[in-house]
Amino acid sequence: MDTSHCRCRGYILLVFLFCSFVFGLASNIDISDDARGSKTSTTPNRFLSNSNQNSADMGKEYIECAEANLEFPHMYISCDKTSKDVVRNINFADYGNPSGKCEHFRHGNCGASNTLRIVKKNCLGKHRCVLLVSDEMFGPSQCNKDIKLFVQVTCAKP
Repeated sequence: MDTSHCRCRGYILLVFLFCSFVFGLASNIDISDDARGSKTSTTPNRFLSNSNQNSADMGKEYIECAEANLEFPHMYISCDKTSKDVVRNINFADYGNPSGKCEHFRHGNCGASNTLRIVKKNCLGKHRCVLLVSDEMFGPSQCNKDIKLFVQVTCAKP
């Protein structure tokens, strides 16, 4: 058996594994209340962390912040201090051109109007959630470039 035949099998296996991962992940992302109102899945099982997370301790309640952009189109939000903590409040959510740092986020001037409602629908009461950073999830942001999603939540016991 020549080596090119083995190499071809290896590439086919890699492509198969990659496609399985990508399509498996896409089928488990919760966008049950996206900007268009379409339903796809309501039980996310996998989570990606391409966001920048920070947390500030407030005793029994604490803040979690996440930032993501179109380059890394998945935002992962998790209440990780204990396994029973859940998202109790969405303090800030903006898809467009928000600015600032955790606990000091500011809305931009071209954000999608449904962002807060969609983040609440997908994350409130959950230990963790994942959001797609896209116009399909939040609706058009009216921004021309550098579109970002910033979210700040309060975590606590249910």
